[in-house]
Amino acid sequence: VSSLTAMDKQVLLLVVAVVALTAGLLQVTDAADDIACYECTDDPNAWYATYDPSCGAYDYIGHTETQNGHDTCYIQLGNDGYIRRTVANNGFKDGQCFYDSYSTGCFCKGDHCNTNSYCSQCGYPKPTPTTMEPTTVATSNPPSPTTVATTTSEPPASLSCYNCVGCSSVEEGATSVIEDEFISCMTTVFLDSALVIRGGGYEEHPDGECVGHKEALECWCDKDLCNDDQIYV
Repeated sequence: VSSLTAMDKQVLLLVVAVVALTAGLLQVTDAADDIACYECTDDPNAWYATYDPSCGAYDYIGHTETQNGHDTCYIQLGNDGYIRRTVANNGFKDGQCFYDSYSTGCFCKGDHCNTNSYCSQCGYPKPTPTTMEPTTVATSNPPSPTTVATTTSEPPASLSCYNCVGCSSVEEGATSVIEDEFISCMTTVFLDSALVIRGGGYEEHPDGECVGHKEALECWCDKDLCNDDQIYV
């Protein structure tokens, strides 16, 4: 090294500085590509996510997953009332919404951002599961004590339902979707915004059943393309 000229020493120092700077930038880039998101679901039957019964809490703080190369977290609100929180792929904007026939979701940027939100910017507040109270129907000719009249109907092997968001009638861009897993068709009306969502459901409901929540009214039917009622709010 003592035989190096002053110019050689300057070049050597410059190379060392560039290598150190490059290593530092790589570390910063790697750190920037890491994101920590809450990862859980309160659905006890979901095998694809970490089960945590408190996952549905608005201000959930709990199980965390860190992914390299990702920059987005996600909240998914199922029509059945269950919530999933997870890491999402890149390419989504902060606050962007996602809709399909059985859930609504929203994306966010930043560590642990997928809490303190029910995706209200997407026009779809978290549904509140409702327990139906049994009802008694009086008839003029009740059956005898030894006779029970029952009627059973099997759901179709596959069901076709209208699928759309923001459609007070099926003429406003609704498409028909058929799935073997559909058991009922559904129409949801949000009372404050008049937003109408149509789609297929995976739970059995009596034909014509409607349930009112604080924010919305949900109605089900069990025939092909039966969720076609014109909605007036």
